[in-house]
Amino acid sequence: MFAPRRARCPRCALPLRPGWPTGEPCALCEAYPPEFDRAVAALDYIPPWTPLIARLKFHETPALARPLGRLLAQAVRARGPCSRYTVVVPAPLSAERHRERGYNQAGLLAREVACALGLACEPEALHKHQHTARMMSLQSDERALQIRGAFSLLPDQARHLKGRDVALVDDVMTTGATLNELTRTLHAAGVRSVQAWVLARTPPPRSGDAVTAADEGRWEA
Repeated sequence: MFAPRRARCPRCALPLRPGWPTGEPCALCEAYPPEFDRAVAALDYIPPWTPLIARLKFHETPALARPLGRLLAQAVRARGPCSRYTVVVPAPLSAERHRERGYNQAGLLAREVACALGLACEPEALHKHQHTARMMSLQSDERALQIRGAFSLLPDQARHLKGRDVALVDDVMTTGATLNELTRTLHAAGVRSVQAWVLARTPPPRSGDAVTAADEGRWEA
């Protein structure tokens, strides 16, 4: 698989407009800075990638994690070397969602990325103890409310990650609500820094799409 590189915001991984200063955060991050320190995305969440990601996520095709995970590893590598002390941690699923799917697609991607980059992976570090409804149809403020307080770290994992640099891996980032809440959980446990490594980034809405006033501000980039 091959994905062309494109200029992205170093904080949230949104595509940058032509002429935007290299390495400068986008307008969205200046107004609404994320909790995590930086983000890397391999792809835009648009065809032909959307059906492939859906197959990995919903249609029991875990083998896709290997080539897609390698694309994410390439994108991370292109951003420059990461600390060998970085620990790769996937976004967790609730027990109910895990039973439904049979595997955690973010966990599969995290293992592939860690293997490709020679980093440690802690696939069970984070737990989602609060089951939430699917968030694909929710706006950013609704997502943030639904996911608040949904994650935790076991005490031994918290001790293990304290003072470490963590790379959070997920399949898709839209508003960043889940990754922001996961970052808060990690910071509360004493993690030194958090990056978000996502396979795909949802582009901002096109002009004329129906969005809330809050989302118009969040996507102002």
